[in-house]
Amino acid sequence: MKKIALALLFLLAPSLAQPLPEALKKAPEVAAVVTARLESATRQKDLERTLQDPLRTALAELQARQARDLAEARRKRALAQAESEIVSAYTQAFEALLQVGLAEKAVEVAELGLKATEIRLKGGGATSLDLLEAQNRLLEARKNLELAQRGRDSALAALANLVGEWKPQSVGELPSLPGKEVVEALLQEHVDLLQLSQSLELLRFQRGLMDESFVARREIEALEDQIRTLETNLANLERTLRLGLEARYRQLSPLLQGVKAAEEAYRAAQERYRAEEKRFQAGLTSRLGLLQQELSLRQAQLSWEQAKHAYLKAYYGLLASR
Repeated sequence: MKKIALALLFLLAPSLAQPLPEALKKAPEVAAVVTARLESATRQKDLERTLQDPLRTALAELQARQARDLAEARRKRALAQAESEIVSAYTQAFEALLQVGLAEKAVEVAELGLKATEIRLKGGGATSLDLLEAQNRLLEARKNLELAQRGRDSALAALANLVGEWKPQSVGELPSLPGKEVVEALLQEHVDLLQLSQSLELLRFQRGLMDESFVARREIEALEDQIRTLETNLANLERTLRLGLEARYRQLSPLLQGVKAAEEAYRAAQERYRAEEKRFQAGLTSRLGLLQQELSLRQAQLSWEQAKHAYLKAYYGLLASR
């Protein structure tokens, strides 16, 4: 079953557009992953030494195997969590870049709008209140641009902290929706579940070593009580973890549908912009009208990217829940 789980998780590895896959390759270099990998290697060596000991006991071998398996599970979780963190930082940084571009375009629209209002005011087509409102819109746009620039710098710094200097790009192909069996695969490798399962296995092993001829019945019953308690705790934990994983899994499909809807809205915005551009070239609309349509296009693009990022973060968040 463990090999099936490993194979399933391997098949879930997404095929994404550059350079996000390259950024994800940095996950093994994250400090927590390095530490977990060293611990796993140490426990593997401990197991090998135990197996080479001709005087080893079955209990010592079991404990060494358990330590190795738990360390390996922790390594895999650390790697999955690092990948999830990189995806979050990467998508946030790219959104921040888009936010700056959107804010810059909003400033351009507000500046042109202010000029248009000033001209209208001179011609008697606008009031002083219209001018004040146009000035306020420009001030607000410039303020939003400054906020967006600070957000961009902060997001890029957070990404660089994980993978080094990196300029994120739009994600093209998204990982496909995994099958429901992913929940079982993640449960099999969940660190907390494995640790409790190992404790139960160890108690059962110790119970098997007890002989009523040499051990007081009271001690045996106490151990059996511990076993029953652990069995109950294990069942409760598995149920809780399963419910959580299933909830995370159910989020994926609606998010993927949201990506399709956002993409359709973006394509429609592109068509509207192209139509407005033709009207502008034909002298049927103003420069301000064209800029406003471009601003709408940028907003639609941002919404599409945000929808993709929401799915990506949920996808990798699910894989990190182990």
